[in-house]
Amino acid sequence: MSDVPITKRDVSVASVSTPTPPGWQKFTEKPDSTTANVVARALQDRTFSAQRMAGMLAQRSAQERSTMSRLIVTQLRSNAALDFLQATAGVRLVKPKTPQKQVPRPEDGRAPGRDESLEALDLAAPGKGAVDLVALAKRIDDEDDASSMAYLTKVLADVNSISSGKTPYSQERRTALGKVAVAGQAHIVEQVGFRTASSKREGQVGLSTQNDLVSSYWRTSFGEALQIFAEKLQAGGRLKEGDILVNSPRVLRKLGMVLDPKVLAKLEIQPLKGETGISVLRGVSDPSLDWKEILEGIGATPSAYQLYELMDAETPPLRPKSQVDAYADLARLITSSAFSRLQDIARGRGELAPVCAMVEHLLLGLTDKFGPERSDALTADALRSLSRLLDIVVEDPNPSSALRAVDLMMDEIAVVLAVAKNYKRTDYWKTMRDVLLKRAPSIAPYVVGKQIELSSHLMSSGMDALGTALYIALSARSGGQVSRATEKVDYFETGMLLGKLKKGETAKPRKDVVVAALNPSTPFEPPSTKNLVEGVLEGLKARKPDDPPFALILDTTVEDGLDPSTGRTRLDEVLNGLKGAIADGSLEVFLCKSFQKYASLGTGKVAAGDLTVLSKQGGHASQYTQAEARLQELDLDLARHDEGQLVIHMLKHGNQDEQALMRSAAGNAEFVNTFCWPVTHTDLGSPYVDGIPLLLRSKPGGEIAALFQKLALVDWRGSFSFLRTSFVDLIPGPWGATDQQADWYTRINTGHESKQTMVEYFYAFGHLATGRLPGAKEPTAQVSLSQPMMTVKEHWKALGGVKDEADADIARYRDSIMASYCAFACQNALYKPDVTPMLIAFFARPTTGVSIETRRYLAGELISRTNLTAVKALDDVTLTDLCKQAMADFEIPGMDEPDATVTLAALCRAAEVLPDWSMKPFAQGLKDKLKPGGGSKEEQRLLDLIERALKA
Repeated sequence: MSDVPITKRDVSVASVSTPTPPGWQKFTEKPDSTTANVVARALQDRTFSAQRMAGMLAQRSAQERSTMSRLIVTQLRSNAALDFLQATAGVRLVKPKTPQKQVPRPEDGRAPGRDESLEALDLAAPGKGAVDLVALAKRIDDEDDASSMAYLTKVLADVNSISSGKTPYSQERRTALGKVAVAGQAHIVEQVGFRTASSKREGQVGLSTQNDLVSSYWRTSFGEALQIFAEKLQAGGRLKEGDILVNSPRVLRKLGMVLDPKVLAKLEIQPLKGETGISVLRGVSDPSLDWKEILEGIGATPSAYQLYELMDAETPPLRPKSQVDAYADLARLITSSAFSRLQDIARGRGELAPVCAMVEHLLLGLTDKFGPERSDALTADALRSLSRLLDIVVEDPNPSSALRAVDLMMDEIAVVLAVAKNYKRTDYWKTMRDVLLKRAPSIAPYVVGKQIELSSHLMSSGMDALGTALYIALSARSGGQVSRATEKVDYFETGMLLGKLKKGETAKPRKDVVVAALNPSTPFEPPSTKNLVEGVLEGLKARKPDDPPFALILDTTVEDGLDPSTGRTRLDEVLNGLKGAIADGSLEVFLCKSFQKYASLGTGKVAAGDLTVLSKQGGHASQYTQAEARLQELDLDLARHDEGQLVIHMLKHGNQDEQALMRSAAGNAEFVNTFCWPVTHTDLGSPYVDGIPLLLRSKPGGEIAALFQKLALVDWRGSFSFLRTSFVDLIPGPWGATDQQADWYTRINTGHESKQTMVEYFYAFGHLATGRLPGAKEPTAQVSLSQPMMTVKEHWKALGGVKDEADADIARYRDSIMASYCAFACQNALYKPDVTPMLIAFFARPTTGVSIETRRYLAGELISRTNLTAVKALDDVTLTDLCKQAMADFEIPGMDEPDATVTLAALCRAAEVLPDWSMKPFAQGLKDKLKPGGGSKEEQRLLDLIERALKA
């Protein structure tokens, strides 16, 4: 059989035949370092193919494959080890059939696998709905098999140990990494928890990020953090009083766009270290100018990652002689049963599929020549954490926890890349070129045929890219002149810079420099690529032969996928319509992108931006443009620093996932817009714009922002593009806003949770805010939510009146709709005990149609309210009264007469879904209110749950 390399990553079966490598039989019988060394020698001297070896190992069980692969890698040197890692990355586990070990039926007669502590969980199998717990329990109890009950139990215990702690995971990681870091690595450790834009929710612990220097939106809200950086740098004598830190020595040139020449002449600038990168701006003395706004407007904010490195710059780097083997750890990770499960989920149809595909590609990307430093303890520790987080992603039944774990994985990947620092500027250029030609294939023949010159440049932010593009375009015209394509599609953040230019405060408006957005972040109207192309081509008609090329500056931060009607992306539609004008030299196109929304493909990492320039190859007028763009990038000097390493890796190995994630989140936005919170007028919000995972919502009277802040299950952020659903408050509309907050909007950034979770987040809020009863086609009346319980009861009654056959969507999501109203009541009721009967009515029936996160939230509310406020003493009379009140106000299907056992059953269902650590603070108080002994079976079950929690 010929030795054909396996090149595709998604090969599920690798052909295996004789001959086998020397020592193979002994190695399979007794895998250890001695037997592995014999097998590895054949790979080291290239007498046996790494691809064939990877295929043979893929035929074995996950545990064997992982153990044997790790042993082989430890015996291989340099390139041979990398070759084997890459070959292993190209072959998926075959998963041979294994005899099933039957689990004996318990003495209490319960069905095998029945465990009330797991029964309420959303054990999602890829594309197959809920996992059959009975079938799961029959599998071999192998803690190394990610499909076994033993493995699941182990991971859930790990999740509970993390969640019950009082410290955010990222803080624990900084402590752990700090113990193994060596000189020169302190800045890498300190960055952990920084890359994720901070949540505005206070008291985040468990699976969450935390960093004292983080900001919600680094480009504009970095002030306090920057002051801390400056104070630490001050100790090195680098700064003087009044100095301002900026991202590049070329900032002084860009300031010429917005400053009077007399003011500009008083300024000077000097790099902090060497000749490039973070610089000190001096002479900023004019008190009449808002320097913060000016510098933000041109994108001069310094790179946080370079600031971290500068604080560590006085420490000479030390390469440790460590006993760890990061290559072997990486081999174990990508051959583990958990990683195989991740690949299965990625190829399924569940909500986590695109997220898991992204993780798969980024981890497999570490196996190439740009991967980890082999003998580095910091790297080895990061890989161990990645394995732990991977378990949570593929096993935790709570998708929200899984998405949080993915957020945290990005920091670990960044640690691995920052230590190695293998990516260079040329890698960025090549990667961005490949990505653009893939997304806009219509220009590929022109680029390959050298008619169009394409160059990409790493900037410090999206605003830096936009400000640099404007500077280049305007300086070629001997004076600043600019116009905007349209008010409605502009990013509101560009208001200061473009507003000054448009109004003629520093330059007169002119039609040959146009700034537009490919897709809006405030989506009130779908952008028209046709109108944009026609407008630019029309503007070219006024151009004279000696005029500079027409300049189109296009913000491409939000990129959607292919349009089914055209088979093109919006970016390709624009460039296809303009490629002739670019090639003949009459047009230059500047594509500007913020990687804050991209670099981690939805986890909201704060890092860098891109400026891509398209111009005529060899054109005299374009030589200045291309040269100035390169000089801007060289003076920023980002690619070799920490943010450059992460961005390049994301682009190279995850660019195909960006649009898949966009489609997934956009599908949720469309669903929210049509089913959960439909709007009919722009003063209530924006309609769904095809392919964009963003919606704006408002409510006459201005109640909306305060109500959003009470959404306990939805994250509150200062930006967009996160894996979990979040919101941003106080967004101006497309035509500006008054100073009254009632005229502003809140933006919903939909994530990758399930459709049922979208219902639980937004159905009640949306229908209450718009005065639309469940099942109604139009609003009934504008309502005030100052007394929410009266309105909630009205909506609950209306929901009960909608028959399943009358509305398929309500039939499908009825339980989640009820949960949504319960959650809204918990968050907004003025008198908290009013909600207790509603929660009893909710838990009186099985709640398996509701996501585990929402059930746990509502269960915690019921248990805590029953324990602390609602009931003085739990006896039969009180329990019956509670049930009576619940039935009077909130219909309980199938319940005719009030019964104490109904309330106890509700409390049992609530207690069953709560982890022991969550139940424990209320357990003793609840126990004291139950009658000791002789109670009903519901009461005994509740006591059993209480006792278990008390022992936790």
